[in-house]
Amino acid sequence: MLFLPAAALCCLCSVGESVSFSCGGTEQCSSSYVLWYQKKEKETFQFIFIFDKDNGQVLSGYDKDDFSSLNKGKDWELEIKKVKPDHSATYYCSCWVSAPHSEK
Repeated sequence: MLFLPAAALCCLCSVGESVSFSCGGTEQCSSSYVLWYQKKEKETFQFIFIFDKDNGQVLSGYDKDDFSSLNKGKDWELEIKKVKPDHSATYYCSCWVSAPHSEK
């Protein structure tokens, strides 16, 4: 699994607003599925959702009232619909990358 660039969210400046984060590097993914995670200080990674980067469809995840995928031209982003203080965290995206096959 490849973890791609992260975004940190400080909620003090964004409470009540909508914010979105892009997931750079998805051209390295061997599938069209991108996973988003939330990481709060001193806690483990929390899975947010998996979506298909070809069409933005959320395939599984939690708390669809808070999070969604947002179309930005040819890219899809993680959107927090209405920021709450509890959303203060670092956000990571990841995808599957196939290992090179070796011929024997």
